Order: sequence, then C-alpha cells, then structure tokens
Amino acid sequence: MAKPPPPVSYGNSLKLTPAAPSAAESAPAPAPVAESAPTETRRRPMESKSDPTILYLHPDGKYELKRFALALGPKVKVHDLLLEAVEEWAARKGITAPFRVPSEKRRRS
Repeated sequence: MAKPPPPVSYGNSLKLTPAAPSAAESAPAPAPVAESAPTETRRRPMESKSDPTILYLHPDGKYELKRFALALGPKVKVHDLLLEAVEEWAARKGITAPFRVPSEKRRRS
C-alpha cells in the first residue's frame, strides 16, 4: 500500500499528539557502564600538535587550485600546495619558524 504524498504546507492544520510508550520504552534503562576511556576526545597526533587555521578562498580560485593539484598527480593535495605557498612567502619575508607539523609515521615512497 503506497503512502499518500505529504502536504506542501502544514499550516495550522497539523496537530501532534504524544505517542503511547511502547513496551521497549517503558522498560527501565540499564545502568550506565563506566567508561574506561579518558574524558577528552581522541585526536590524531598531528592534530594535537598543530593549530588549525581557517582560510577563506574564492570558489573559483579554490576550484583552479584543485585542478592544479590534480594535474600534478593523484596524490598531490591542495593542503600541501597551500602549505608550500605559506612556506615560500615566509622564507621571502625572513620568517624561519616551521609551518608543517612533522608526521610521526614514515612516508611511503
């Protein structure tokens, strides 16, 4: 049996009535189990060592950056291109601080 399509506008004609509790809902809830994990959220090691930064790009520029990364190869990431650009800018300005957080894993070749 097919359901009728929903109305386009509910307006004032929609009245909600509380649903009767089912047997599963009326059963007492089991006692909460003590969590063995620490209360802080788990983050990847690189995320805990880095400071996230938001960069707002024009959609056309972001699209072209994605196309450029794809033209360089399937493993080239826009993130890496942006970091290279920041590092290059910093070097021109005489800023010697590191911008990349080194990965704890060795890179595959």
